[in-house]
Amino acid sequence: MTPRERVEQAIIGGAVDRTPYCFWYHFRSEEWFPKALHAEYRAPASETLLQQYIDGMSRATYEFWRHYQPDILKVMHDIPYETPTGLSFIHTVDDWTKLPLLEPDRGHFGAQIEMLKRLRQRVPDEVPIIETVFNAFYYANKLSEGKLLEHLALAPDAVMQGVRTIQANLQLYARLVLTVCDGIYYAVNGIGSDAAPRSVYEEYFAPLDSAFLHAVSDGKLNVLHLHGYGELYADLLADAPAAIVCWSDRSTTLSLAEGKRLFNRCVMGGLNELELPQMCRERVFQQAREALDGVGRHGFILAPGCSVPTETNPDLLMAIREFALGTATNR
Repeated sequence: MTPRERVEQAIIGGAVDRTPYCFWYHFRSEEWFPKALHAEYRAPASETLLQQYIDGMSRATYEFWRHYQPDILKVMHDIPYETPTGLSFIHTVDDWTKLPLLEPDRGHFGAQIEMLKRLRQRVPDEVPIIETVFNAFYYANKLSEGKLLEHLALAPDAVMQGVRTIQANLQLYARLVLTVCDGIYYAVNGIGSDAAPRSVYEEYFAPLDSAFLHAVSDGKLNVLHLHGYGELYADLLADAPAAIVCWSDRSTTLSLAEGKRLFNRCVMGGLNELELPQMCRERVFQQAREALDGVGRHGFILAPGCSVPTETNPDLLMAIREFALGTATNR
């Protein structure tokens, strides 16, 4: 099977020739990455800086794929969310109303689109590419330097005006992404007890996340990623459209087998990304085998629950590939 065929079969719960696998990490800590773009948000970058990002990110992501050969190439959105000049972050509740609408093909979004186009030209068509899109909760919390919930309690109308502006920008951008990529990896923040109370997420953010997933539901390889550790409010998005669901099953209250029953679709996970840098090859194999035995060969993609630390030993990442190749049915 090609990677695309293998993943498509996993999505429909069909037979695969071996276990498909995927993993990813951020590139911000690498030497080539423009230091001026290290922040989660910033005023519009210069054309020179954006070109530096496009060149470096497309090259690094391609080399990552070429070396590890994952069945899905998940692209990291490591370029900051663009804020207007003079509003590097949100200080007061009034600042939420100052967030502007952004054009999906210009500025920072446009640079990421150009990078994705370059990547698609270099990576064989048989390899599916999905782009990471963080949700409005994520960016709102970063823009306010962790004061989102505090501001929301003080002035919910003003805060949600800004959040909805972010949401609109993300949906427009994601629609453009789907003209280049096979799907969206939608990283839902705020859906766990480590980020927000259930009542807050349910009232303010679950409707936005559900609306986003419906807006991009024609993406054939969309992944719903429930980001968090501890208790997840997974049931609130159990019916939201996505081909694959991913979460940190080894660091939350929702096991891989329980999640597969809850979502009734293909799940991706099985490996503890928090422990991976300290693992040995045998431990990687053990966790992978436990996951495979727990959910079976059908409707499963082996992966960490979230991004692995960039400094993870490449040999450990290759061990994930080695295990997956070892599950081939002709062996």
